[in-house]
Amino acid sequence: MTPARAATGPAATLSNVASIAHDLRNPLATIQLSAEMLVTSILPQPQVHRIASNMYSAAVRMRELLEEFLEHSRSRPRDVELCDLHELVSTAVNSVAAAAEAQAVQIVTVVAPGLGVILERRRIHRVLINLIVNALEAMPLGGNIRISATSECNSVSIRVRDSGPGIPPEIKDRLFQPFATAGKPNGVGLGLALSRQAVLDQGGDMWPEWPVRGACFVVRLPLAAGAYHRTGQKLPGDTKQFD
Repeated sequence: MTPARAATGPAATLSNVASIAHDLRNPLATIQLSAEMLVTSILPQPQVHRIASNMYSAAVRMRELLEEFLEHSRSRPRDVELCDLHELVSTAVNSVAAAAEAQAVQIVTVVAPGLGVILERRRIHRVLINLIVNALEAMPLGGNIRISATSECNSVSIRVRDSGPGIPPEIKDRLFQPFATAGKPNGVGLGLALSRQAVLDQGGDMWPEWPVRGACFVVRLPLAAGAYHRTGQKLPGDTKQFD
């Protein structure tokens, strides 16, 4: 089988634009749901304040995505930077913390500080958010999400695992193909395909694992030269089973 390659030229631009358009759906859905709650319910002031805060954060995220769209339309060079993986994961988790709390979903992160990765921060940030949002959508009645990291020589593998129903058998063989979706409300089946392409563009890879329960996706990224890591050592919680 021919290995997947990073997209270049017009294909890469189209992939980036499609990814941005796809990711606009999440903050837009947050704003819509929040507005519906404010219009149809009589809520205590602290809850109104929290909903308004969620709407503000979603609007800021939409503005960032639109600004990124404009940057891509100008065909600027890739904006790579040295990022701390712990901070990157924490920021992604904070972006969806309110939604997780509303669904009674607990998110646990086990990522050591000091793991340096050179990448397009905003694109990988969106990849992490997309994986977490997918997990949330699979667990509307509550559950657990565990995000952990394992470093190996020149790369680090991030695992996003949930305690949901797992990946539907009918799409296991085409997970990363565009428009592959199974019963996801309003889903168009682009998120995983675009996320994997973004990871490939960083010189990494992305694939599923098959735990006994739930779903797990692995994102492998190259470590920056000289980055602190413990070669081959699994961090606590990497293999913990959900109850």
